[in-house]
Amino acid sequence: MNAKKKSRTYNILRTCNSDIPHWSRAVLYSSYIHQISDSSGWQPILNEVKFPAVLKLEHGSSAVGVFLVRDIRELCEKATDISMHLQKESDYPGIGLGYDNSMVVMEYHDGTEHDVDIIMFNGKLVAAFISDNGTTNLPNCTETTAIMPSCLPLDQQAQLVTAAYQCCTAIGLSNGTFNVELKMTATGPKLIEINARMGGYYLRDWIKHIYGVDIMLYALMISCGIKPYVPEHNPVEVLAGVLLIPSLHRHILEDHYIKKHIEKLHENGEILFTLFSSSLELFPAFAEEPFANIAVRGKTTDEVKNKLLKLCKMFGIHSDKYQVDTFVKHFY
Repeated sequence: MNAKKKSRTYNILRTCNSDIPHWSRAVLYSSYIHQISDSSGWQPILNEVKFPAVLKLEHGSSAVGVFLVRDIRELCEKATDISMHLQKESDYPGIGLGYDNSMVVMEYHDGTEHDVDIIMFNGKLVAAFISDNGTTNLPNCTETTAIMPSCLPLDQQAQLVTAAYQCCTAIGLSNGTFNVELKMTATGPKLIEINARMGGYYLRDWIKHIYGVDIMLYALMISCGIKPYVPEHNPVEVLAGVLLIPSLHRHILEDHYIKKHIEKLHENGEILFTLFSSSLELFPAFAEEPFANIAVRGKTTDEVKNKLLKLCKMFGIHSDKYQVDTFVKHFY
């Protein structure tokens, strides 16, 4: 629950202000967070919230119901929408509504967004894998694009790994594979959230493809008390991918020609196509989540960026409402 409940994660980190030799204080990775139990519960915190801010479900996942709000009016509107449309588990199975539909308002940070998938055994860091996320399609905060390995300088990658490891240990995680979402800001890493499980969507496939490591297998080994061995593996390839959403990209599955073309490219090894769900009707228009990811392969960042943009334009993924060229602008 320390990871599943976002306010608890941050509240624990904000108590971690003691000095540890050679480590930053974990409190530095935390941000201000305010809880609201329903759409009428924002009034007491209006004077405390700094805008822009991020509104999200307390126990949510997959960025469903996560929005950037720029002022009090937007906060009230989005909180009302969430409380009306996302009330119970049957409204949107699998995103945490079985706990409740309480919300939190979080401090917003400028910077680049990153996933750190870490493997821990008996409290020690075994391995870590970093991917960079593209900018989101604001005001929605759903992931749009990603690239692996990270484009960041090695010193900043080390900061992200250190932050992810410290945050996990601070909330009591010690054994398993965990996914930590962070932002790299002008003042260093800032935590977005911790998922006390392996990374979702395409991450298992990407890590296995680039590093030869199956994080699901390692999670099972750790659960049996077996410390996994992670061989050193220098990446020789870069992956860049785009996530598809039902409201704009249904044609990828519904157009027979496009679907067959993509399947053929995947079979030939030119792309990696990961389908999360083929039942597009399961996704409400109010707060949808991606149903698939298409990734291109290459030797350099520039190569995969160009390949991805070409593919997105060819299949109608790029549009005025989904500007892939903007999403990948900081991949360099």
